Parts: sequence; structure tokens; C-alpha cells
Amino acid sequence: MLDQGQEKQLGFLRSLRQSRAAAFRNEIVPHFRYVFQSGFGLFASAIFFAVLVWYVDLIKDVPEDWPARWVGIAVLSLAALRAPLRTYFRPADSVFLLAMEVSVAQAYIRPALRAAIVAAVLRTLAVFCLFVPVYERAPETAVLADGHPTALLGILFAIVAGCNVYAGWRERKAAAASRRVILKLARWTLSVLVVAVLLLKPLSIAIPLMLLCMLIVILLWKIPSQHALPWDRLIEEEAAIRRRWMAFLGWFVDVPTESSKPSRRRWIAWAGDFMLWKRGRTWHFLYAKSFLRGETFGAYLRWTVLAGIIIAVTSNVAAAGVVYGVAILIGGLQLSELRRVRFVETAATVPIAPEARLVAAAAIARTAGLSMVFILGLVGILCSFQLEVWLPLWVGGMLWCGWWMPRKIAKHSDEDEI
Repeated sequence: MLDQGQEKQLGFLRSLRQSRAAAFRNEIVPHFRYVFQSGFGLFASAIFFAVLVWYVDLIKDVPEDWPARWVGIAVLSLAALRAPLRTYFRPADSVFLLAMEVSVAQAYIRPALRAAIVAAVLRTLAVFCLFVPVYERAPETAVLADGHPTALLGILFAIVAGCNVYAGWRERKAAAASRRVILKLARWTLSVLVVAVLLLKPLSIAIPLMLLCMLIVILLWKIPSQHALPWDRLIEEEAAIRRRWMAFLGWFVDVPTESSKPSRRRWIAWAGDFMLWKRGRTWHFLYAKSFLRGETFGAYLRWTVLAGIIIAVTSNVAAAGVVYGVAILIGGLQLSELRRVRFVETAATVPIAPEARLVAAAAIARTAGLSMVFILGLVGILCSFQLEVWLPLWVGGMLWCGWWMPRKIAKHSDEDEI
């Protein structure tokens, strides 16, 4: 009877995860038709084919000074380091499923971990297959490629990717946040080192070093105290994933707003304090603080930094201009998320004019957008010194982020509520 009851419990947990995954897909997928109707699909297709043409031209004739080593280390590290884990947990699970914690780890977490490992391996192998033609043809790596069998190298990178996912799971189990950070930094550092060594050193040196790094990480796991199942961490990660999906879909269609957890960001949150301290600027202050401490700012900052780095290292001015245009376009769409900020219900009782809310959101979006336009344009000018190219791009960016997107954000509709 006990075995039958346990098997029934395991079956319930498996079906629970499958039903939640299916419910999430059914919630998200129908909105994609609006995404494609907006023209984003056509835009993404144009970017894809442009990159494809560039890639084909590159592997036909790799330039002498093309940094194949650094590019290979960067792209393969990014592919292997990513270690997401979709659990579809909900806040109440830490109460109602706690009594089945052992069974949850076996029937719920283990399939999720296995799926994450498979996805990481396939993603890394796909990136590796794209990089191999460049690795074998680039002048600075062609000699190295001769001593690295492609199949064996692919297997080793697949192992690195799978181990990263499992290591990410062990990091989540650490009880202290500081220890999780230490474990993550150690994993990232050692993984990048392993990727670099596999690409640039003989395998007789690279494989033993790879095993040594894996042993170091395993020993680090034994230092911190651990949870049997990190409920709170997994629930927070799942909520963050849902917020990111909803924020992306919110650029194109109205979707339910997911509550977000504010970040302190003391290094930038003080900027909101420069708002004029008077009643008419109350909404500006609220939106500035909500933006600087919210998830939108984090994504916006990362996107700006990434675009700036790409523009700085791109020697082709036309390619840098395309990157600039794409960055400004997507940055403006990210800022449109300010329109969907919702405050607590008691905000309706505050004696401030509700009609000024969207105007304030548009003003904050304009300030952030023009800052991005100025910074990325300045990077482009300093790296190429071709004002005849960058000044028109600068003007176009200011029109998009300084006029068009704020105008769309400030436009009132009957569905807008405090």
C-alpha cells in the first residue's frame, strides 16, 4: 500500500508540472500573433537574414585581423554559462507541497533539471557548430584547429554546458545569498577558463585542467550549508521569468501585469531625488523611482551596455549604424513598459491629478531614451569620427526616443487606471 501511495504521489507531481507547463504555453503563445502583426516578426526576419549573409561572407574569407580567439571564447562561454531552471512553482507551493519535499525533488525537479541540461547542451552545440567554420578558417586559429578534433571538442563543450546547469542547481541550494554569489562567480570564472583552454591549448593540457576545475567546483559545494529544496529561490526565479515574458509581450499587446520586486540600486536610485520637490512633480518622482528600482531599468541598462560594446568593437561604420538603430528601436520599446506601471490601490486617495500620470511617465521615458541616444551616439562618433554618418542617426534616435515613444506613452485611453 505504501508503494502504491508513493507511486500515486509521484504521478501526481509529474502531471502537475506537465499541466503547469502546458498552461504557461497556452497563456503565452496566443499573444505571439499580435507580436508578428506588429511588424516585429518582419523586423526580426530582416535582422536574421542580414546576419546570415554577413556570416556566409565571413566564413568565405575571414580577415587576417579578425579576433577569432576572443569571439570564440565569448560566444561559447555565453552559451555554456546560462543555467536556467523552469519549475513553474507558485508562491503557495512552499506550503502545500512542503510535506512532499522528497517526492518533489524526485518527480518534479529532476525532470526539470534534465530538460534544462538537454537544452543547454543543444544550445551550446548549435553555437559551436556555427563557430567551427570560422575557427578552422581564421588565420589566428587555423593551426589550433588542426590539433582539435571537431567531434571531441563538441563533446567537451557539451559536457561543460551540462555541468553548468547542474552547478547552477547546486548554487540555488546554498542557504546564504553571499555564498550563492561566491559559487556563481567561481563557476563563471572556471567555465570561461575551461572554454579558453579547450579552444587555445592542446587537449592533453585542456582536459586535465577541465577535470581539475570540475573538482574545485565540487569541493566548493561542500562548504556552504544547503537547503534540501530552495523553495523561495525557485519561486522568485519563476516569478521573474513570468515578468520578463509579460514585459516583452506588453510591448505589443495588453497582458496582465505581473508584480515585480524592487531593487535597491543605491548607485543610481539617488538620481530621482533631483526632481523638483513640489506637488506638480509628484508623478514624475514616483515614475522615476519606479523606473530606477524596477526590472525595466535593469534590462534597459544591460541592453545599452551591450549595444555600446558592439558599436565600439565594430570596425564597419555601416554595421555599427545598424546596431545603433536596432538598439534605439528596442530601447524605446523597453521604455514603453513605463506606461504599464501600476501603483498600489491607495494611490487613488493621494491628492494629485490622475490625468498627469501618463504625461509624467512619458517625461521619464524621454529622459532615459535621450540619454541612451546620446551615449550610444557619442560612442559611435568617438570610435569612427564620421559625423556625416552619426549625426543623422543621432537625429533619428532623438525623434524616436524623444518624441514618438513619449507621445505614445502619454496618449490616454479609456483602459488606463491608476
